[in-house]
Amino acid sequence: MPKKKQPISGGFSKFTWILSPEFGVLCYPYHVAEQTLTNLWETEELTEFHDAELAKATKEVNAILSRVEKNNKNPERKLSFVLFQNQHLLVWAGYGTVGPDDNDKTLEETLKLKMK
Repeated sequence: MPKKKQPISGGFSKFTWILSPEFGVLCYPYHVAEQTLTNLWETEELTEFHDAELAKATKEVNAILSRVEKNNKNPERKLSFVLFQNQHLLVWAGYGTVGPDDNDKTLEETLKLKMK
């Protein structure tokens, strides 16, 4: 199995996922975002599209997700949402795989390519 990769939590990094019978849900960089790290955005102020009721619900959901993440017994996985048919599923995701959108150096090393 390739070296464990840690998810990139900032910037414009995108990930997709695969389900491995042996390793569970594995995420890797991809040009289409089909996996996101947990926690919902919170707003600086209330708006017509994100009112007090939604702001309260967001805080409650984030508190639950934080509690679940803190109880995680496996440091090699992250609580994540994966997207399938326009719906999200909450999963424990690992990052032990690479994909075609990884950088050349990572792919060369993982695939053990003989460079000219």
